[in-house]
Amino acid sequence: MTFHEKKRPYIILKWAQTLGGFIAPDKNIRKSKPEPYWISNAYSRQLVHQWRAEEQSILVGTTTVLEDNPKLDVRHWEGANPIRIVLDPSLKITQEFHVLNAQTRTLVLTRIQDKSKYIKGIEYERVDFSQDVASQICDILYSKEILSVLIEGGSKTLQTFIEANLWDEASIFTGCTSFETGIKAPLLHSDSSQTQNVGGDTLKFYRND
Repeated sequence: MTFHEKKRPYIILKWAQTLGGFIAPDKNIRKSKPEPYWISNAYSRQLVHQWRAEEQSILVGTTTVLEDNPKLDVRHWEGANPIRIVLDPSLKITQEFHVLNAQTRTLVLTRIQDKSKYIKGIEYERVDFSQDVASQICDILYSKEILSVLIEGGSKTLQTFIEANLWDEASIFTGCTSFETGIKAPLLHSDSSQTQNVGGDTLKFYRND
């Protein structure tokens, strides 16, 4: 109904944050210890893979790919991998990263016009990143008949959709992990409609009614 009535995909925001409200450790910590920093537990991560299998696409930003090298697949659940959508304005992501392995349909949104920089087997669409990015993304996904998107990007990407009021649901995990410093999680000015415990993590659901 959202796709037909609002002319955009159904948008679900998802992130995990620490007890102190950080979505990721400080960049200096990552440089000194370049390793995965899990905030949510294994049960929560498996649940996320279930959600991925239920939606048509998944979206992340450049920083998430460069720092975490995610596969964005459903390896911990049964089902089809979602279409991968990657925001990469300057094409900083190289072919060595999982998201550009062409094993799953992948769409890169960029400002670069030079098609010689494009990778074979990957779809590219141009976006004007100086304008309303969230609306442009919605228009592109609508034109490609993508009905739903799970946004797992970093704080900046998530906040872009929140500020544009282009979201329908949000699922926020709060893990038992703590960072002394880090990147603050997005701010969502909405009351949760449901709370549940997932193996010790707190999961809150929100709706943008």
